Amino acid sequence: MNDYAAAAVDGPVVPVRSRGGYRQSVLVVGTAQFGGAYGIANRTGVPDDDATARILAAARDLAVTHLDTARAYGDSERRIGAALHGHAPLDLAVVTKVAPLDGAVADDAVGAARAVRASVDASRAALRWTGPLTLLLHRAVDAAAGGGAGWQELRRCLVTGEADRIGVSVQSPDELRRALDLPDLGYVQLPCNILDRRWLVADLAASLADRPDLVVTVRSAYLQGLLVAGTGVRWPHLSDAERDAVVATLDRLVADLGRDDRADLCLAYLLSLPWVTSVVVGAETEEQLRRNADLVRRAPITAAERGQVLSALPEMPVALLDPSQWPAC
Repeated sequence: MNDYAAAAVDGPVVPVRSRGGYRQSVLVVGTAQFGGAYGIANRTGVPDDDATARILAAARDLAVTHLDTARAYGDSERRIGAALHGHAPLDLAVVTKVAPLDGAVADDAVGAARAVRASVDASRAALRWTGPLTLLLHRAVDAAAGGGAGWQELRRCLVTGEADRIGVSVQSPDELRRALDLPDLGYVQLPCNILDRRWLVADLAASLADRPDLVVTVRSAYLQGLLVAGTGVRWPHLSDAERDAVVATLDRLVADLGRDDRADLCLAYLLSLPWVTSVVVGAETEEQLRRNADLVRRAPITAAERGQVLSALPEMPVALLDPSQWPAC
């Protein structure tokens, strides 16, 4: 069951949900922005070190429990480490992802294990981390590398205390189905948003219902900014007329359901899904973080309202829903 109680911090704070004793705020701060100008709607670029420290200090003050990063996010881990261990150390947990494995170790058990170990060690050094991390494979396919040796190395991190949970970042429902069979799987990250129905199919809903201890964190809540930007940007693999119709429907739902704006509706929809623990949302500025924190403090939409949303919106092409299929800018 969800624990939608707020943490014991003075002032308005972000609620926390519990999965099998693992507590995580419903908002997780994404930090890809700390390593590069991430997102189609990014207008401010990469925050400098002072801005990064302010964002993380605000996250702590809002009772955000976790940051999300990766070896593949450029300088993100190092900058987080510097901010977390500055003049005023910040008590925030970190989820990080193992660097994608080279194809050369696909059939090499020793090589796969060494690559995962090297990535974990590099993350711990960059983050200046001595306690447990939540460790994910950045690519679900890497769980099979070296006959599963890479995944076994993550399992060893549980034994040594270097990890409090291990998991995978998946791209598709098929990857999720395969990941659910991994031993000691405790955490899954997947891309989902208000337009994406791929994760609502009956078999996945049943499988996730059978795993109440599994943390499921959703990224791409705003579809890399498209859903907030609306008609202000081109939508890959969708005509302008189709885009305009979708945005108009979203805006009508905002009014009908009494939400503030499309961002509010997007987060309220995701947090209404029974299997969702948290959403990962990046922030280029402290103001953006505080706005997202304000939105997740509001009640999610109801199951009946979720049905209204699904009835109103058309199905979208997978090529739009999967940013890896977007044309290069």
